[in-house]
Amino acid sequence: MRRMTLTISKEDNLFLVDDRSRPGSPPCGRGRTMKEAIGDFFHCNQTELKIEFEVHGTARPAEMRRRRREISKR
Repeated sequence: MRRMTLTISKEDNLFLVDDRSRPGSPPCGRGRTMKEAIGDFFHCNQTELKIEFEVHGTARPAEMRRRRREISKR
């Protein structure tokens, strides 16, 4: 696996995570918190990083509630 240098910056109300080892690549991790932005970065790059996220059944109800809450805000 190649070495990565991730830079965390802030733009308006969002934290951005940018892989500086790939010049010209736009920031692909975004979030209201640094943890959220880093998580978004790993989620967006899971294939390249060879990370597999397995969502256990115990997490599904909470995620469905979160999604409904977000949809109701629209």
